[in-house]
Amino acid sequence: MPQVSCRLILCSVLAWSFPAVAQPGPLILQSSYYLLPAILILLGGCVFLFMQLSKARAKAEQLSFLMRNNKDAVCLINADLVIQQVNPAFETITGFDADQAIKQPLKLFNSQGEPENIAKSIQTALLQKGFWHGDIWSRKANQHVYAMDLSISCISPSSLQDDAVFVATFADISARKMSELELRRVNTKDPVTRLPNRAMFLDYLEREFSAVSEQTPQFAIIILHLAVLKKQDDQTSLPLLEIASTIRAAVPAGMLLARLSTTEFAIVLPSHLAAKRIDLQSYRLASQLISTLQYTEFADYTDNLNPAIGIALYPEDGHSYDQLLRSADHALQRAQAASAQSIQLFNQALLPRSAESFALEQELKQAVEHDELRVTYQAKLCVSSNRVTGFEALVRWQHPTKGLLAPSQFLSIAEESDCIIQLDHQVLHQVCQQVSHWQKTGMMRGRLALNISCQTFYHPDFLQHYQQKITEHGLTPDFFELELDQAILAHQPDLCKSILTRARESGFQLVLDRFGSGLSALHYLRDYPLDQIKIDGKLVQKLEQSELERNLTASIIRIAGYLQLGVVANQVENEMQAYLLHVMGCETVQGHVFSKAVLPAELAAVIAREARTIQHKALG
Repeated sequence: MPQVSCRLILCSVLAWSFPAVAQPGPLILQSSYYLLPAILILLGGCVFLFMQLSKARAKAEQLSFLMRNNKDAVCLINADLVIQQVNPAFETITGFDADQAIKQPLKLFNSQGEPENIAKSIQTALLQKGFWHGDIWSRKANQHVYAMDLSISCISPSSLQDDAVFVATFADISARKMSELELRRVNTKDPVTRLPNRAMFLDYLEREFSAVSEQTPQFAIIILHLAVLKKQDDQTSLPLLEIASTIRAAVPAGMLLARLSTTEFAIVLPSHLAAKRIDLQSYRLASQLISTLQYTEFADYTDNLNPAIGIALYPEDGHSYDQLLRSADHALQRAQAASAQSIQLFNQALLPRSAESFALEQELKQAVEHDELRVTYQAKLCVSSNRVTGFEALVRWQHPTKGLLAPSQFLSIAEESDCIIQLDHQVLHQVCQQVSHWQKTGMMRGRLALNISCQTFYHPDFLQHYQQKITEHGLTPDFFELELDQAILAHQPDLCKSILTRARESGFQLVLDRFGSGLSALHYLRDYPLDQIKIDGKLVQKLEQSELERNLTASIIRIAGYLQLGVVANQVENEMQAYLLHVMGCETVQGHVFSKAVLPAELAAVIAREARTIQHKALG
């Protein structure tokens, strides 16, 4: 390279000094006046070139010296983070030889183990600014993960192109990171139980206030106190680690469990896990905790621990974390003072309701196990033909002391507990037996509608289980409709569409229940594979009194017709309502106007009333 440059300079100087040299023919020296300047320029160019080469050589030697003698790892990389050269410290720290590392990309990832995102962000910063610095993670040759303090700079900042060369330096800071982690653990963890301490609990609780939203507007805190029924100084020998492990095992995933003091623990039931009946949900968890602690053996303390629990709910019991804590403490004090009730809610008006609901929930679980549920059937009637066109299966609970309970008295509790899926399966079993019997006796009319809960719908083996049970009874899905609440469609739209499509392909008809109530959305009718809609009974009840309700109902029926969806009106109580619906274009009605929900033995009498005319009778 230096020789070529010298020749180029020499030729240029001669061409300028001796023009005749560039002309064909004999070389004629026209003037010796230009010779001395030409020689000086030539010498100056050579000196300049030599100085530049010396500087470049000096820089290269400096860079090589720095790389060889630097205790930190140093490597040259390109814009794609591909290694071009490494120093001995790089080999020592990473365990990779130079031959193994060169032409390989830097393997980087963040604390969450995401390699692609962090590499792209580093490349973008280098091309835009020519520099990047931060703490990052990588993997050594022995596959051990280590932390590094990485700095990358462009050697030629004036040319930040794809072919730019960068120098990366880093040190292994794994020990520092471990120290920081240990310090954080000491500051936020209880040293005995290894649970979050009071400081971390308060920080989490404060952040929970900012997490509430219109969709998740409530959360709860539960404070558990363990009274030791022994000498006061025996508290120091409590098996706290074992107790904490037992409590942690009873607390559902996603909830924070912290230790506030020697014998006091706190639980945050966050907003994203809160049920509609958060009072019942909290009471249920508190009861499980007390039952777990009372039936677990803790060395000499098995019969000497007296747990008490106080519960506070947001926003009813406080709008700041200190207010909510005071409310939970007040509830805890009442629980400690009460001899018969070791669980207290701050709002005492909710306690009887929560306790009664919890007791009913426990009885319902036993009812499912002991086959106390009864399925009743309500007929659907075509107004034009006065014919029964199908049935809906409605579950009732034959309570041993309270008699026959309607769905409104227990289904909401079942939906918030873990027994709703088992309940739905038991109903399916009874319904399949009944439909099989009707098929043999000729009483089956149309399809039978099954109400599907959200938990059942999104259970992984939902369709497989229903198809299997139906097949076991010699039936096919064509005998059934699946009635779905709008909440199911709003829960997980993409997964919901997939399940509905498969259900429809297998032969089930799909019905959107209670349309016209709450936040009914027309896009449900357009975007989901539905066959029918069922008009909510609240609209039907107001048809006779409100022109607005009549117009709204008529519009729903008209839109369903445009979309080629069937329409069923629910809770039709009298003949005038049936007549108005018929005029609007709704042919199928369900309600006490024709029949209430009855047991299978009474259904023959209902079908015998098919010929009763209700059409236009309101005008008579």
